[in-house]
Amino acid sequence: MSQKNVNACPKCLSDTYVRAKKILIGKSSPGRLFPDFKERAGYKRKDQLAVDECKQDAVGDPPLEQFVDGCYCENCGIGFVPDSYLLTSVVQKT
Repeated sequence: MSQKNVNACPKCLSDTYVRAKKILIGKSSPGRLFPDFKERAGYKRKDQLAVDECKQDAVGDPPLEQFVDGCYCENCGIGFVPDSYLLTSVVQKT
């Protein structure tokens, strides 16, 4: 059984074109900005990540907490962070 490479692109599943890059994430999740906000069942915000959805040790000190060490796939043109940065509640939603 093969282990999933942490730095593999979630789109092309390859690490050939992946490089380390600072990624800008959102300041707050919709649930924090709008108290009455409820995510639709089965809906995933794949293109967004917010500071309050990451583990504390994954984000920097204020005012630079929105910049995290992530990865960028030059083949697909997408930035991403490892699942290990996410809080358990966020991983369970995906």
